[in-house]
Amino acid sequence: MIQREPGRSRPSPLPICPDAVAWAPQAGPQAAGISLREAVDELFFGGSRGPGKTDFLIGDFATDLWQGSNWQGVLFRRSFPELEEVIKRTLEIYPRIGGYYKVGSHTWTWKSGATLKLRHIDTIFDVTAYQGHSYSWIGWDELPLWEDLEAYHRLKATLRGKAKNKRIRSTGNPGGPGHLAVKEYFHIGDHPQGGVPYQDPDTDMVRMFLRGRLTDNQELLKVDPGYVNRLKGTGDPELVSAWLDGDWDAVVGSYFSMLRKAEVVVEPFEIPQGWAPFLCMDYGEHNPTVALLLAVNYDDDVYVIDEYYRGGEVGGADHARGIKDMVDHCPFIIGKRPSLALAPHDMWTKRRPGEASQALSPSDSFAKEGIYLTRANMERINGWRNLKDLLYSKRIKFFKGRADKVLGSLSSVVRDQTNPEDVMKGGDDHPADALRYGINHVYRPRIKKPEPVSAPYLGSSIIASLKEEKSRYG
Repeated sequence: MIQREPGRSRPSPLPICPDAVAWAPQAGPQAAGISLREAVDELFFGGSRGPGKTDFLIGDFATDLWQGSNWQGVLFRRSFPELEEVIKRTLEIYPRIGGYYKVGSHTWTWKSGATLKLRHIDTIFDVTAYQGHSYSWIGWDELPLWEDLEAYHRLKATLRGKAKNKRIRSTGNPGGPGHLAVKEYFHIGDHPQGGVPYQDPDTDMVRMFLRGRLTDNQELLKVDPGYVNRLKGTGDPELVSAWLDGDWDAVVGSYFSMLRKAEVVVEPFEIPQGWAPFLCMDYGEHNPTVALLLAVNYDDDVYVIDEYYRGGEVGGADHARGIKDMVDHCPFIIGKRPSLALAPHDMWTKRRPGEASQALSPSDSFAKEGIYLTRANMERINGWRNLKDLLYSKRIKFFKGRADKVLGSLSSVVRDQTNPEDVMKGGDDHPADALRYGINHVYRPRIKKPEPVSAPYLGSSIIASLKEEKSRYG
């Protein structure tokens, strides 16, 4: 419960009475999140529309105003126009607890010395403006709207100082370009109901997902009882599931909405001798590098056997060794080597041309490890269509436990709003891109076998040609 500031430089408790209360968390995830401010370093409050996520951020910051000048916060949105609703809500709450809003700097200040900045970060380059800053509280409103968590992670370095209970708090709905990154980082797939803490072995920081539902916000339903029906009226089942139930398995605007993991995931097995395996990859120096090991069977079905996935900031030679190691230790292609390795065209671009010893392209680095690359067909629209056809007809299979990254990527990519035939770039679309390169190489549509022809006047050669089925991959 947040109470009015009594007019002194350091807040002190006030008698609990109706006119002394500026804001109180509602029972459920709001109250639970506030109570975890000492135990959980990173908390993501996400789910349906309307459970009071933004109010949670505003209230969570205010609970530690008693720390005075040690309590310094910053609250981010993706763009400044998106901050308008946040500003509007803070203007309803913070003045009642002694806050003063500086319009020019978009900063809340208190007599105690506590401050909260309202800011926006559009691209990773905007993060440089915060180098050297120190914050005791960092908030991210609608975190999945960022394409990845790179800005989120980099600004952890600014969480420092004398304050107690330093923490990061974020909110968001399912969907958006960062859907998969948020889902994986906060282990939402493992614990879809939330409430399970995870301690990061590298940072020792504890993070947790709290699931919010519209029914948690009884105040909203009381003043606007028709809101639920309006959400149901959107017409998109995925959208309704995400907005109303907070379902993180529903992807709003999903490009591959026909994907059903239960139908395409199979138990791994050793591939037969005639199935020549091959590699397809998407390369990144700041973005992840992905390599997929594929094979095609005698019925033209594609199998994703294994995958390599590693984040950016790693050199081409390191990726080459990692991919070679993945192939060498894959238990399903014993005695078989990939027939080719398909790669995007930028892997032939020389790096650091001013340094003779370093003037190598990624393809040169791969060749030194015995992986000789072939330029991939990178066509987007037809590639996505071909992949859709395989998914619709269940002619593509994924080895269980060996292709989780590419399955997650296919589940999360959404349509480009300006070109519905394409996938919107951003988020973790790199595994999906790698698979597209492989499908572009091997795909040809399966021609339906014609019905037997019994007309007596057709020559045997014509009948034979009608019965022939040209269905092999190129």
